[in-house]
Amino acid sequence: MSAFRILIVESEAGEAAELSGLIHSWEYTGAAGYNLPAVIDSVPSAEMALQAYGEFQPNLLIFGPTSAVEVASSQIRQLRQSSGIEPVPILFVQDLSGGEPSAPPTDCDDILTKPYSPSLVQLKLASIRRFCEFSRSLMAQRDRLRRHHADFLQEQANAREIFSNLGNESCLDGSPAIRYHLSPRAVLNGDLLAATYTPDGKLVLMLGDFAGHGLAAAVGAVPLTSIFYSMMPRGFSMGRVLREINRKLYDILPRQMFCCLAMLELDPRRMHLRLLNAGMPSPCLKRASGELRLLESRHLPFGVLATDQIDNAIVNLRVLPGDRLYLWSDGIHEARNGKGEHFGESRLMELLRADCGGTQAFDQILMAVNAHAAEQHDDLSLVELDLTDASLCRSDLPAADQNGERKGGRIGNWSIELRLAHEELRTADPLPHLLSVLAQMPGAARFQEDLAITLGELFRNALEHGVLELDSSIKSTDDGFIRYYDLLAERRSRLDHGWVSIVLSCTESEQGGQLNLVVQDSGSGFQEAREPKGVYAGRGLALLQTVCSEVHLVPGSSRVEAIIRWRTGRSAEAADPCESSANPVQNSSVPV
Repeated sequence: MSAFRILIVESEAGEAAELSGLIHSWEYTGAAGYNLPAVIDSVPSAEMALQAYGEFQPNLLIFGPTSAVEVASSQIRQLRQSSGIEPVPILFVQDLSGGEPSAPPTDCDDILTKPYSPSLVQLKLASIRRFCEFSRSLMAQRDRLRRHHADFLQEQANAREIFSNLGNESCLDGSPAIRYHLSPRAVLNGDLLAATYTPDGKLVLMLGDFAGHGLAAAVGAVPLTSIFYSMMPRGFSMGRVLREINRKLYDILPRQMFCCLAMLELDPRRMHLRLLNAGMPSPCLKRASGELRLLESRHLPFGVLATDQIDNAIVNLRVLPGDRLYLWSDGIHEARNGKGEHFGESRLMELLRADCGGTQAFDQILMAVNAHAAEQHDDLSLVELDLTDASLCRSDLPAADQNGERKGGRIGNWSIELRLAHEELRTADPLPHLLSVLAQMPGAARFQEDLAITLGELFRNALEHGVLELDSSIKSTDDGFIRYYDLLAERRSRLDHGWVSIVLSCTESEQGGQLNLVVQDSGSGFQEAREPKGVYAGRGLALLQTVCSEVHLVPGSSRVEAIIRWRTGRSAEAADPCESSANPVQNSSVPV
């Protein structure tokens, strides 16, 4: 430890010498058992003490009996300011040999009395020196905390950049129908939000909350978002992705950590919503009529068990015009005021009921939570989704010129055949595998989304109505809609016979190209032409008309053929505009 520096301010040389000699006789033993020296300097006035501060940097300032009377309060303030953030104690010497003592000074930290008592002087000096050592130790700890804080802020910045890079495929900011708020603490405190589109145009959104805080929670979020953004855009089903997430988190997370998760899949064309809640606060579906429905958790948080019950926990809902969905983390429920009261679910429901127009609830919830909370003690995440907004129907088809030509390289001439037996149909998802094969072809982007929509519709039609013999008219009511998907899951899990065949063939020439998709199943075939029953029956055929050039089907047969055509620039110029816009569908009255 460096020497203890004492600056004596006294205009009388004799007084300064006496005080200096008394201090020189003082021996101070530190905590380690060593005798620690004291360095003494003397100046005649407060002005010269100010000049000596920069070079001498005293640890203690003593005003002798004469200077203690002469010094002004303004000079004391200047000396204290010169010491900086590390305090320098100031002692006044009070001469009691002249009779009655004067009033104790108020500008100093302590006093020494004259005639001096060597033992009392040494006791005070030792006490002050211990105080200075403690103060110096606090300053060192402050500096270490500042360095740790700077390192922590840098870690947060790095984590934000990592999550920003992981979310390059996010569509959260791509539509005004999605509004969200993530608190600044969410990056390293467990909350995460991700959204993307599947190849056939479904919006998939995920809100998660990891148990615990800090770096461990952030590290756990990396594999989750990686799986989400790598599998969903390739067409893997929601159940398949959720099972992979649970398996990965169970393998890597410590046993005391887990992830509460809510994931939804919205098909804006078919007005169909699927949602899984695994331990999150209940999302709220608000109908245009004002009806509120809470979607409670039906699954354990992910990472708790190696096994899962994903298929049984997914809720199917039909979407009506004007419906909105709200999701939030537990930071909103658990926000506390000064009395320790939680914000709670009931206040959330009151705000949602009071928003008659359906456009103010998001802002009102945030304002109410911030006004209620004495301090933010947890992550605060809120999402609002306008389920029927037209901007959610996204198309990623390649840009087309005014003649309708889609840009892309040569496709070539080829064919693919895939047959799925009943064992595969229980869990099979052919879309990712076929799209992954086609993605290797340079010009496949020109029909990738059309193919994903067409294949998805025809495969579902073959499986649900052909092999499993489900009737779409069941979906005509709210209860029937839910019953339809419950029956689908039940019959699919017990499937012990049947098959679905998928054949893809492509031909291309200088004038253009054609992609044929044929899907056939082991069912009894399409019924005779009839009008669809209910708004949710027969919607598949209308959707196919928007993306296919032709659709061919025959009552009594289970074979459906869909054709997607494109033209080169020269053939597009020669084509009749009216003819090019035609989209014929054979036997269109048969619902698909």
